Parts: sequence; structure tokens; C-alpha cells
Amino acid sequence: MINHNDLPDWLDRHHVDIIRTSAATLDGPSVGKYLQRDKFLKSLPHGHTISDMALVMDIAGSPQMTHWQPQRAAFLGDILLQPDLSTLISDGTNPALGHCLGNFTELDGTPLQLCPRSLLQRKIAEVGAYGYGVKATFELEFFLFNDSFEQLRRKKYQQMQPVGSPNNQNIYLLRNAYHSAPFMTEVIRRMEWQGIAWEGWNDEAGTGQIELNLVPTDPLKAADNAIRTKQILYEVAVDQQMAVTFMARPTQSYASGMHIHHSLHYLQDAAPDSPNALASSAVYKAGDSAFFDANGVDYRSSLMQQWLGGLMATLPAAVSFLCPTINSYRRLTDFSAVPTAVSWGEENKSTALRLVSNSAAASRIEHRLGAADLNPYIAMAVILAGGLTGVRNQLVPPAELNKLAWGLPARFARLPASITTAAEALANDSLLTVELGTDFVEHWCRTRKNEWLAFHTSDADPASQQISEWEYRRYFELV
Repeated sequence: MINHNDLPDWLDRHHVDIIRTSAATLDGPSVGKYLQRDKFLKSLPHGHTISDMALVMDIAGSPQMTHWQPQRAAFLGDILLQPDLSTLISDGTNPALGHCLGNFTELDGTPLQLCPRSLLQRKIAEVGAYGYGVKATFELEFFLFNDSFEQLRRKKYQQMQPVGSPNNQNIYLLRNAYHSAPFMTEVIRRMEWQGIAWEGWNDEAGTGQIELNLVPTDPLKAADNAIRTKQILYEVAVDQQMAVTFMARPTQSYASGMHIHHSLHYLQDAAPDSPNALASSAVYKAGDSAFFDANGVDYRSSLMQQWLGGLMATLPAAVSFLCPTINSYRRLTDFSAVPTAVSWGEENKSTALRLVSNSAAASRIEHRLGAADLNPYIAMAVILAGGLTGVRNQLVPPAELNKLAWGLPARFARLPASITTAAEALANDSLLTVELGTDFVEHWCRTRKNEWLAFHTSDADPASQQISEWEYRRYFELV
């Protein structure tokens, strides 16, 4: 990590004269400033001021003045955007530019409850206090169009031209991927310059739909990488006169999700008299999988079962965070590769939670519920909160679903299917509220109801199955 004293030398060696700071809001868009290097240096270690309105505007920029968060002052004022110097990188395309991610804080440096990155850091620390580390990654799905953003705005998002042939709509199709290769080559070049490791990308099921998989790492860096990759995708699209979107369903064909894989490992070697109440009697070393047990049923450790129990118990409440927009719920339809039931299964990609348990190296949980428009920091924090709930309460998961999780009889519980029912499920859930904090959950629920109200008082037809222009204007470029 770059320390404060070494920073001028780092800036000199990388020829960086301007630093772009950024932090993610609740809805996910990044906000920040371009700072001249002397201004950036003088702002440290606390950071520079930013209006607290950055945290209380909806995604379209309308102030949410009707539900003031308890931590805020009774008037409009400033907060701080505190840079995390461990995230400082040079741009790679603009040699004079550097980037630094950060957190929102009070003017005295106190963390803000509404800061998504701080929320994730708290949950990581709580998992660490039990003696476990987390490794996680995101699978990013998005649509790529030959139209520019400006052209799409002028056309009111009609007659959009996705990259690839609509006659070749299939999954993993190399002939469609070839059309996206020039765009993705530049994306990968910029990602690698910024130190974002990737595993692969491919054509997905929809025409113009691409999936980009990132290399697993610690959950904070994983979320940072997801945020940075989304920004790179947007900037390359602008530079190449194209358009890219993480809108969950931008066309009437397939929708985009953001699957999240995570696993737990031991931070220290096992000791015979370990005070860790969660440690088993098995011998293990730091770095070993805490989800895998060679002697466990289906190789699942007791920790994995408790962790899964918590994820399942909080799953309906988690929907609100993992599917945050009106458009998110257009994705939740049966037989469309999207989970709709409260379910889990080993290697079952129709369930909300897919387990991989057959080896220590691969042992993990894939959370398949999240829409492409989620906030990576909040989504990861909610997943850790669910797992911690299971550990703290020693929960047991319900029975595994070993068949397709679509078209099930009414006795099978379904996930909330609208932004309001998801917010109600969250408001009525005590487990996740304990983990995330009452003020945070109550504020989030109010913002989702505000999103519902904005949609229902717009010129859109809420009963229509067609994607509204309101959704395009609100989400296409920003999520």
C-alpha cells in the first residue's frame, strides 16, 4: 500500500498530475472529483468535501428530501470522500491521470452508515473476527450496442442495434463474439493496465449480450474491480461511439444478471485448544477451504451448512438489495436462467444458490439471484450478512432442491417479484436488519418505495409488459 509520505514519489514516477476520486452511491453510480495533485495531497488523510446530496439523490438526480436519514444533519451540508490509497492506480490511457476509490465519511472522519463501501468493510471485519477470510468474484453480464448513447437517446431507445446477428441468438456463439472482439480487446487492455485480473469473456444468450468473468480475490477488491470494470466498459463505449448497459432487461430477449461466487478459508492454522467456537476438530492450515470437509456429508463442512442456512433464511429479504430497480424485476421469469424460487442445490443453475462442494479447491457458493444493475458493495455485504446470520444462530438450511426450480407447485416459496414486495420482505425480516442496521435498512426500504412512486407517477404504463422509455432514461446509462 502507498503511504502518505511515499505518495509524491509515486505520483512523480507515474507522471500523474490529476487524480480522479470516486465512491459509489447507494444506487451504484460513482461520484467524485478530478483533483490537481497538490489539492489531492493537501486533502489527505481525511479527503475532500462533497455535498451530502450525493447520498440522498435518487438515481435520476432527484433529492429524496421526504426521508432524511437519521445520521444526517437537519440541513444540507458537506461530507468527505476519503481516498483509500491502496486503490490508487494510473489510468493507462491518459498518462497524466490517476484513479483512487474511497469512502464517504462525516467531516470528523466518522464512517457514514449510508456508505456502501464502508458497509462491506464492516462485514468483512466481522467474518475475520471469527477466523475466516473470504474470496469472491463477480460475473458481469451486459449488452453492447452499435448505436452511441446519443443516438439511442434521440431514438428514444427504439430500434436499437445490438452487436452481432439477431439470427444467431444462442449462447457462447463465437461468430457473435467475433463482432464484439474489437470492443472487448480495448476493454481488456485497460483492465490489465489498471491491474484488474480477468478469467474470460464470452457471447451470452441474447444478441449483443456479453459475460465477463473476473478473477476471485478478497471481497473488497472484488467489488472495487467490478465498479472499475463497469466504468471502463462505459468509457470504451463512449470512445468507440457505441453503447453498453447493465440495465437488467434492456431488450425483450434475455436479461442480464451479476452472479457472485464466494468461499471462506481459514486465516490461521488450527490449534489443539483453539478458542474459536466455530473451529472443528479437524486439522487445517491457513488458506485451507473452510467450506470443504472431506468427512462431511457431500463434503460440506458444518460452517458451510450454517452459512447456507443463513443465506436461505435471509434470501427473500436480500432480493431488495440484489434487484434494486423497477427494471430488475422484469428479469425474474421462469425458464429464463433466472432464479424465481427460494431454493438451493448442488450444481443446480436453476436455483438461487448453487453449491459446488466436490473439492477443496472449488468449494464455493454461487449466488445467482443478483441483477446486473445491483451495487457490488451492497450485494457482497448482504451476502456476508446472510452467512453471518447462519453462523451466529447455527441455522440449518432447508431441503436441497434437486430438480428444476422453475414452474414449481404453489407449495414452493417464490422470491418477491416486485420492488415493493421485496422491500416489504426486507422490512419484515429481523435477521438481515440486525446485521445491516435498522437505520440503513429503513432508509433503503424508503428509497425503494420512492422508486416505485417515481415509476407510477411517470408517463409509463405500470401494467405494460413492454420496457418503458422511463426505465431507459433512468437506468440505461447509469446503473
